[in-house]
Amino acid sequence: MGFTRIETLSLTDLFVQQIENMILSGELTVGEQLPPARELSLRMGVSRPVISAGLVELEKLGFVEIKARQGVYVSDYRRRGTMETLVAIMRYNGGALRRGEVKALLEVREALELLCLKLVLEKCGCEELESLSPLLESIREARNSDEAAERVFCFHHELAVLSGNVLLPLLYHSFKPQSEYLWGLYCKRAGIEALYRIKLELYSALLNRDYPELERQTHEVLARAMNDLSFYGA
Repeated sequence: MGFTRIETLSLTDLFVQQIENMILSGELTVGEQLPPARELSLRMGVSRPVISAGLVELEKLGFVEIKARQGVYVSDYRRRGTMETLVAIMRYNGGALRRGEVKALLEVREALELLCLKLVLEKCGCEELESLSPLLESIREARNSDEAAERVFCFHHELAVLSGNVLLPLLYHSFKPQSEYLWGLYCKRAGIEALYRIKLELYSALLNRDYPELERQTHEVLARAMNDLSFYGA
């Protein structure tokens, strides 16, 4: 039986989360200057090294910009952010994605998916495609929606590996928490069997080497999700 270590957040982490929340809630707006470190230290009851370290971390996340001899300003995280910024947004929203974020994720997902499927058909023979069968069947055998979502991710990640494109598996893995979150929500509503059938249809089209059908299915699944964003959060 495995037990994970329980850890408390450092003061720096707590400072970073508080400023993140103020920015994401709109309490701090783009272009607004933060108070000097000395003032933040007094008002928040933490040392100046904690403030300095936290501001550096916030700049890495794209939430602020530190201008030498001028101060610290709230920046547009949409222009300066990274995947870590998306994780911070999800943390702020209780682990959920908001409609705009879901829509953006689905649009990127469609582009990557179509590229991946095209490359797989170009580079893989029947034997390599048939190696996906156990991953497909594992979706059907999942015990709950979270497990099913994880196995759907593994199925698509293996497709990315088979594509032969070095970056695609890395990009897919970068979206792992978000992808599993969305597939898990779908599974809770439609059920494991429905999720399995969607992937079975995709697999059948792959075996038939029918790219137009793969394109149609991919667009249909993601369009359905985009038209039902109310299910995925506020």
